Amino acid sequence: GVGGGGGVRERDGAAGMATASVELSDLSLPDRPSYATDGDKIPIITNYIKVQFADTDVYQYHVVYDPPVDSKFLRHKLLEPHLVNNRAWRFDGAILFTSQKLPGDPGFFTTTKQNTDEEIVVRYQLTKTLPIEQCIPLLNIIFKTVLSKLKYARLGKNLYDPKRSVHIPQHKLELWPGYVTSVSQLDGGFMLQTNVSHKMLRTDTVMDMLLEIHKNSPNSVQTIATKEIVGHVVMTRYNNQTYRVDDIVWDESPRSTFCDRRGNKISYIEYYKDHYDIVITDCSQPLLLHRMKPKRGQPVQEERLTYLIPELCAMTGLSESTYGDFMVRKDIVAHTRLDPRDRVKAIKGFIANVRESQEATDELKRWNLQIDDETLQVEARRLKPEHVIFGGPTSQSNVMVNERADFSQAAGNCAPITPVSIDNWLLIYTSRDQNKVRDLVSCMREASRKLGMRVAEAVALPLRDDRTETYIRAIAGNMSDGVQLVVAVVPTERDDRYNAIKQLCYIDKPVGSQVIKSRTLSQPQKLRSIVQKIMLQINAKLGGELWACNVPLQNAMIIGIDTYHDPTSRAGCSVTGFVASTNRTITQFFSTSRQEDRGQEFSSCIQNMTTAALTAYQKDNGVLPERVIVFRDGVSEGQLAVVKQYEVDQFEAAFANIEGGYKPQLVVIVVQKRIRTRLFMSEGDQHRGRISNAPPGTVLDHTVTSDSLYDFFLVSQHVGKGTVTPSHYIVVHNSTTLQPDHIQKLAYKLTHMYWNWPGTVRVPSVCLYAHKIAYMHGQHLHRPASAELNRRLFYL
Repeated sequence: GVGGGGGVRERDGAAGMATASVELSDLSLPDRPSYATDGDKIPIITNYIKVQFADTDVYQYHVVYDPPVDSKFLRHKLLEPHLVNNRAWRFDGAILFTSQKLPGDPGFFTTTKQNTDEEIVVRYQLTKTLPIEQCIPLLNIIFKTVLSKLKYARLGKNLYDPKRSVHIPQHKLELWPGYVTSVSQLDGGFMLQTNVSHKMLRTDTVMDMLLEIHKNSPNSVQTIATKEIVGHVVMTRYNNQTYRVDDIVWDESPRSTFCDRRGNKISYIEYYKDHYDIVITDCSQPLLLHRMKPKRGQPVQEERLTYLIPELCAMTGLSESTYGDFMVRKDIVAHTRLDPRDRVKAIKGFIANVRESQEATDELKRWNLQIDDETLQVEARRLKPEHVIFGGPTSQSNVMVNERADFSQAAGNCAPITPVSIDNWLLIYTSRDQNKVRDLVSCMREASRKLGMRVAEAVALPLRDDRTETYIRAIAGNMSDGVQLVVAVVPTERDDRYNAIKQLCYIDKPVGSQVIKSRTLSQPQKLRSIVQKIMLQINAKLGGELWACNVPLQNAMIIGIDTYHDPTSRAGCSVTGFVASTNRTITQFFSTSRQEDRGQEFSSCIQNMTTAALTAYQKDNGVLPERVIVFRDGVSEGQLAVVKQYEVDQFEAAFANIEGGYKPQLVVIVVQKRIRTRLFMSEGDQHRGRISNAPPGTVLDHTVTSDSLYDFFLVSQHVGKGTVTPSHYIVVHNSTTLQPDHIQKLAYKLTHMYWNWPGTVRVPSVCLYAHKIAYMHGQHLHRPASAELNRRLFYL
């Protein structure tokens, strides 16, 4: 094993980044046919800063050590004395960038380890000579160095300012503010994307957690500790490194020994005293285990392990129980949720800090770099507000969405397009909730009249207790062929009971189900509003259609795909959710899900799911779709190659398997939610004018989009507090005649059509439906739902 200092841990650098860029450059992705024009022009401030270059050549060397040196810090230290005459250089542990050529090619230095007199030969070989603007990995390293010159501390991949840390003592939390920066070559040139970030640290240690668990549950320490700690990230404060905990080693302790780099046996107690002057106080505590993964593009080597001491590790992030505490979230958000003006002010503060720091400006000057004094301002477009179509009289059914992209009032007052009556249903509850259930049924009947639904008398099943088996026995014992729906009112939130009810209703005896916490029914002033939402959800689960937008596409199938990863599963369960529309108005669907191999993001069963969806479409319409439009969620830019080369092939294989030479037009669009691009509405001068969030319908498809991809940013939601995040759409395959205007407007229309929310959502509705079914499968069912339910949105 490797000692607990974590010194051998590799960090992100040029070697890993080069692989992803090579994969991307090898792709045959569609070009942007033109720029879209629909919508009103609006001024937008971005979180990008333009980077200026002077002509500078960069020499890239591959460096090896003989004998090998594990510690990245030591590799750097051995190299540094031999580069004092080089004006500028950066080293990531394997790749060396210099602004001046080194003597000899290949060449070597001979150096000596301190304290051991061991001779080390450092060999280097020139691999590339490039203009600095072609060295994106180096530019990112330089700007991380600039942040370090501002005295920021590295935590994980990013840098934070411990001097401006915010303590929240009532929750034992500490927030470190910082910046996340990234240089990219974009449509408008080289840009530095800058975003405000916060790192949340717990002031209690892992050892404090273990002692608390032992105090509260002395007979279940190992079980509870494994659930609470394994899979989470910890920080060792003595060197500000972060590690993911992969296991707890209960039969090891700080007294255990390992071989140091000289081959001598040393205990963890001695190691920390010698290297950090830290005295470990509890010598019988277990050890935490971190398994180091090889970097992207590097060969899998012998497994390397890092052992950590619980009392020296602080947890990062929030535990599940803490995250569920409203007051904790409220106190955190007070410091982390920045409104648009404060966020722009913080980004401008970064520019000012760089300007005022001699060390930071010197670092940029050494490489002949310069950043603009202001954030980038561009012109975007705002699409026209959508009309949402409900059921009922024509004069009332077509509602224009307001400025906030909200239509909750219309959803409560208008009937669904297709209401479904509840004629045969079971109502299960504990006897102590009888009064709440009576009020629930009364409100259901009242809401049903407004929504055009009919609610018959329920088969009421009061229970003596709230045990899981009592609920399951009652449901199973009263299930008959005509039952449409099971409504279970539960006194508390318990995963085992919820999972058991869903497994019975969605796998064993396929029927719609609604689980309601009795606490939800305990606020009389909110009950009507809550029940109305429940009735809309039930209507959708039973196959009804709630609302739609006018989508002028004839004979087209819209598909959404997302992948769910179980964070607690040792086996690394991944589930792919697949949802496809089967009618012209995109209000009827075929839904399915499949479990994948460990940690797999890319589904190997898309071909089979597509074939099943096409069969359903043909059954409903008598013809196959002429266009198939796919929105693929949950894919990073580094994974576009797999979607293009692997998933697109599966769609085409599904088409080829259908008789008669079936070959529809196909467009595949990757949707990215977790991005750092921010767009702000600028009204007047950006120094004195009003700065707000970009409004719903804002589209930006130039300047800060990729210089090599067919992509655009879309803001679909209104955000009242904090800063709105746009979604990033990348077209990775297009054999259709759809133009950028068509694709952008289709994406925006679909964000209005998620039936769990009477307003716009961040991604097209089919993506959220795909996420919902994947989550239901992976988190609660642990196997596919019955095929009898695949024509309903049972998972909402």
